Amino acid sequence: MRAAASDDNAQFGYTQYNIFVTASENLMPRKFFKRWAPSKETVLAPAFMQPFAKWLSHPNLWHFNRRSVSGGVALGLFVAFLPIPLQMVLAAIMAVLFRVNVALAVAMALLSNPLTMVPIFWTAYMIGSWLTGCTLALPQAGISFEWVITQINTLWLPMLLGLLSISTLSAVVSFVTIRLLWRLNVILHKRRKQSNRRAALDKNLK
Repeated sequence: MRAAASDDNAQFGYTQYNIFVTASENLMPRKFFKRWAPSKETVLAPAFMQPFAKWLSHPNLWHFNRRSVSGGVALGLFVAFLPIPLQMVLAAIMAVLFRVNVALAVAMALLSNPLTMVPIFWTAYMIGSWLTGCTLALPQAGISFEWVITQINTLWLPMLLGLLSISTLSAVVSFVTIRLLWRLNVILHKRRKQSNRRAALDKNLK
C-alpha cells in the first residue's frame, strides 16, 4: 500500500510538473507576438513609409526570435515616448539599423497616440518635477492649452526629462524581461522533453 501511495504521489507530482511546464511554455511563444504584430503590408501601407519599403522588406527584419523580439519591443517603446513626430518612421529606421523586428518596433511606437498623449505627458511631467525639484501651481480653473503655452518655459525641462526617463526605463525593462522569460521558456521546454523521454523509457522497460 505504501508503494502504491508512493506511486500515486509521484504521478501526482509529475502531473503538477507538466502543468507548470506547459503553462510556462506559453509565457513567450512566437505565436503570441505574431498574433498581434502588424503584418508587413500594414506597416508599409502608409505613404510616409513607402520611401523605406526597399530596406524594410528584408526577411531578417521580420523574424520572431529572442533577439529580434526583445530588441523590437524595447526599441519601439523607447521611440514611443520621445516627443517627436512620425515615430513610426523612426522606429522602422532604427529597427533596420539594429536588425530587430520591424513589426514589433512599429507596433510599440504606436502606444503614443492622441488617446494616450495626455496621460503620458502628465506622468512625464510629474516624474520630471520629482527629478528636478521644480513644481508648478496648477490653475484653479483647470489646465488649458493657453495655460500650457504661457508656462512652456517652466514645463519643458521637467517634461522632457520625464519622457526620456520613461522611454529609457520602459525599453530596458521590456528588453530584460522578454529575454529572461524567453530563456525560461527554452529551459522549461527542454526539461519537459527530457521528462517525456524518461517517462517513455520507463514505460518501455516495464
